[in-house]
Amino acid sequence: MKKIFLFSLLVMVAVTLTGCFGEDEPTYEGIGKDVAGEVTIMLWSGDGQYYENIGHQDLSADDLTGQNQATIYAVAKAFNEEYPNVKINVYAKKDGPDTYEDGVIVTTWEQHRDNFKSQHGHYPGIWASTDLPGDLSKGLVADLSMFEDDPLYQSFNESVMDMMNYYGVQAGLPQYLLPWGVFVNKSLAEQNNLDVPEPDWDLDDYTDFISQADMENFYGAMDVEMSFFMTGSNTMAKQLNEYDGTGDHINVNSDEVRDLLDYVPEWSKYAVYPQNEIGKIPTEVMEENGYWSYNFFKNNRLLTLGGDPWMMGDAAHPADSHWGKVLAADWDIYPRPATDYLPNTVGVVLDPLSVYNYCQEDGNNECTPEEEQKVQVAYTFASFWVGDTAAWQARADQLFKDGDNYKTAMNDSLPLVTGDEFDEQMDIWYTTETHALYRDPNRMPGFHKVLELWKEGQFWDVSDKTYPYWHTEEEARVENLYNWLNMWNPELAGAARTDANWLDNVKAKLPGWNTEINGHFEDSEQEIVDGLKEFYNYTDEDFE
Repeated sequence: MKKIFLFSLLVMVAVTLTGCFGEDEPTYEGIGKDVAGEVTIMLWSGDGQYYENIGHQDLSADDLTGQNQATIYAVAKAFNEEYPNVKINVYAKKDGPDTYEDGVIVTTWEQHRDNFKSQHGHYPGIWASTDLPGDLSKGLVADLSMFEDDPLYQSFNESVMDMMNYYGVQAGLPQYLLPWGVFVNKSLAEQNNLDVPEPDWDLDDYTDFISQADMENFYGAMDVEMSFFMTGSNTMAKQLNEYDGTGDHINVNSDEVRDLLDYVPEWSKYAVYPQNEIGKIPTEVMEENGYWSYNFFKNNRLLTLGGDPWMMGDAAHPADSHWGKVLAADWDIYPRPATDYLPNTVGVVLDPLSVYNYCQEDGNNECTPEEEQKVQVAYTFASFWVGDTAAWQARADQLFKDGDNYKTAMNDSLPLVTGDEFDEQMDIWYTTETHALYRDPNRMPGFHKVLELWKEGQFWDVSDKTYPYWHTEEEARVENLYNWLNMWNPELAGAARTDANWLDNVKAKLPGWNTEINGHFEDSEQEIVDGLKEFYNYTDEDFE
C-alpha cells in the first residue's frame, strides 16, 4: 500500500484554487531564488579532493582531474546562476566506492561515508549509494515522494523511479543510468562471411551467430550470458521487479528457467571463459587481453559481448590512440535477444544517489520546517543535476584532465526525463565526442532499437544497488542469488559447464536453491519493512 506523507505547507507544497471544474489541485512551490543553504555531495570516480563552494570557484579543465568533481563543478555553476546563495561542496574519492589492498576490501563505501561524518561533523547531503535498501532501513534517506508535484519530478521515467521506490517511499534518484545490451562486432562477422542477425534477434539467432566462431582466431562470446535468462523469463527479474510483498520473490526452478538453461552446454562451446577453464584458450591470448572481456571485444576477438555496458563511451571514442576504442570499423549495441517467454529487452545499470533524511537530525521522525527546507534544497540540487536540460548542457560543455587527455564531464548515462525533453537531452548527449557515433540510426540500428525499448519502458531488470539483493554471512555481504550466479563453479554445481552432467546436476539442485534464495530475499525485504516502521511511521496495516 502506498503511504503518502503530509508535510508542512510552510515550505513544501501549496494548494491553490484553479479554475478547472472548481476543484483544488496541488501545485509545487519550489525553493525561493534567494534561499540560503548548503549541500555537500559525496561520490567516487573523482580526484580525492574536497572542494568547498565549488559553484563559485573559477576552475580550468587542468584544475579538474576527476570526472565527478568536474560534473559537480559544471552543475553547481549552472545551479548557482539560479540559486546563488546555496553553497555546493563535493568530495569524490579516487577510483571506485570501496578501497582495496591486495584484492581485499579494507574500507567499504559505507565506512567511507561514516568517516566523512566523523571528519566533517555531518553526513553528506547527497551521496551515491551502493546499497539503497540498506540506507533506507537505517533511516538515512529522505522520502522524495514529498516532491511528486514538482513538474521536473513528474517528467522522470516512471519505470526507473520505481526501481528506487519502497512501499511508496521514493528513496533515490539515478546518478548513473545505462541500458545494458549486447556489443556486436559486425566487421568481424563480415570478414569471416558470417550473416549478422538483425537487432530484433532471439536466442536461436544468437546461438546460430556465436556458434560460427572458429574458436582460434575469434570467439563467439566471453561467457555464458546468464543475464539473458534473468531478463528473459517471467519468473526471475520480472518477478522480482513486480514483487508486491506476498509470495515468492523469484522462481529459479520454473519451467521457463529450466528450459532456458538447456542453452548453457551449447553456449559453453563458443565462450572464452568456459573453454579457458578446460585449457582450450592459449595462455598468451588470455594474457594479451588481460583476461578482460572488453579487451577481447575491442581487439576483434569476440563476435558478441554481453557485459561491460559502461564501456560504451570509450568504445566509440574517435581518437585511434584512445586505449578503449573498438578496433572494428562496424560494430553496434543490440538489445538482449528475445526468448520464447519475453520480447527483446535490456538490462539496467543504475547507480542511485540519496538525499540525506534531515528529518532525523534531532532523532525524531517528524520533520520541522527547518529540516524540511534542508531536504528540499538538497532535492532541488539533485533533481536539477540529473534531470534539468541546463545541467545536461553544462556537463557536456565541461572538460577535465584525464591523464594526458581532456574529456567531457558527461558520462554515458542516458536521460532520466521522458517525452520531448528526453530527445532534447539526447541531442546534447550526441554532441560529445564519445557519443557522436551513436547518433546515426543507419550506423547504429541496434542502439536505436535499444533507445526505442528504453523510451517505451520495455525493461524489467533489477539493480544490485537498489533491490534488496544482499544478505550477511559471517560479516560479509553475499548476493541473495549467490547459488544462481555461481552455478558455473564446479564446487557448487558438481560439474563444469562443459561436462556432460552439468545440466542434470544443476536442474537437480534448483528446487533447493530456490528455497534458499527466497529465504534470503524474505530476510532482506523484512529489513526494509522494519526500517519503514522505525523511521518513516509505517505500521503493519501499510503492508497488508
